[in-house]
Amino acid sequence: MRLAILGGIFFILTFCSMQYNIDNIKVDLQTVGFSESPALVDQVESELHRVMRFRQDIVAADVYLREEGTNPENNKTVRWRLGIPGKDLFAESAGASWPASLRDASEKLRRQFVD
Repeated sequence: MRLAILGGIFFILTFCSMQYNIDNIKVDLQTVGFSESPALVDQVESELHRVMRFRQDIVAADVYLREEGTNPENNKTVRWRLGIPGKDLFAESAGASWPASLRDASEKLRRQFVD
């Protein structure tokens, strides 16, 4: 937990981090502003499996989820970094829901595979 001061107003920021392996891929899932739920972890894993269909040499996946701002249309931000041989891949997306943001970011990663 971290205390932030903005314009004399105190905010408590919640940071959660979990590391685990999926099919020999080191996954680092970090959340800011909320705690992850089992359903959200399942969604992250589902999208990672979807990405793995297009690229089998992934060695690490860093997933950064942040809930920020007051606009419910765009307050859920997802950042993916995939560790692969050579240059790592990165994608970011923001939306109104975690499933939509996760899917959009994984689609951006998939497009990088074919480009």
